[in-house]
Formats: sequence, C-alpha cells, structure tokens
Amino acid sequence: MRRAVIIFLLCCSPVGVMAQNTIQARKEILRLEDRWREAQHQNDKDAYDQLLSADLTFIGTSGSFRDKTSFIASRKDSWIPRSETYTYSEMTVRFYGSAAIVTGREATTGTGVAFQGRFTHVWAKRQGRWRLVAIQRTNITP
Repeated sequence: MRRAVIIFLLCCSPVGVMAQNTIQARKEILRLEDRWREAQHQNDKDAYDQLLSADLTFIGTSGSFRDKTSFIASRKDSWIPRSETYTYSEMTVRFYGSAAIVTGREATTGTGVAFQGRFTHVWAKRQGRWRLVAIQRTNITP
C-alpha cells in the first residue's frame, strides 16, 4: 500500500508531471530527428519545409553559412542522398524551456561519399510545434 501511495504521489506531483513531460518531449524530439535524418537521405523537400524553421541557420562542415532557402537549394549537390546509408548515433537531448539541443554523431557509407561527423541541432517549440532552427556540422577526421 505504501508503495502505491509513493508511486501515486510521484506521478501526480509537479516533479512527476515534469519528468513525464520531459520523457514525452525527448521521445518527440528523437522521432523528429529520425524524420530529419530520413528527409536528408531521401532529399525530401516537403519534409524540409515541415521540419525547418523559416529563420533556420545552417553552418556546414566547411564553415559555410546558409539560411533555409539556400540550405534547401544546396541539397541537390549534397552527398547525403547519394550515400548507401546515413545514420545517427551517440545522441543526447537537453531541454532549456521551449528549446531542445541535440548533439550526436552522423555517418554515411558509399563510394566517394563516406563521411563521419558530429552535429548540433537546435529545436524550438513555437505555437505547439517543434521546428529545427539551427544546424551545425563538424567533420571527424580519420
């Protein structure tokens, strides 16, 4: 009985509710990250429009700086859609109010397009929807 009361209090207390909300938000961000990874691998322009904020900033591995429009335009020359695989690993998600910061490792395989890098993605929740507002990539040199 005592155990049931403790579980009830944890689930219904503000701390328990916040923990549940964070768990749900983390699941949602990881689902969006998977959708973002797939969109890049498939060069899915509709998904880009849905996932990227209008004020997106992108910093590429070369130090290039792009806004949403120039980022989408640059995808026609991207090596990611030409790769055999495109994977994420070592992902962490941290929340700061209505922002989520995701860091991780990315890799592609395929002839002439093999790549390993690290990334930082910043998601912002606006009007009830998470949008990717900033992307930064860094090569991992072999």
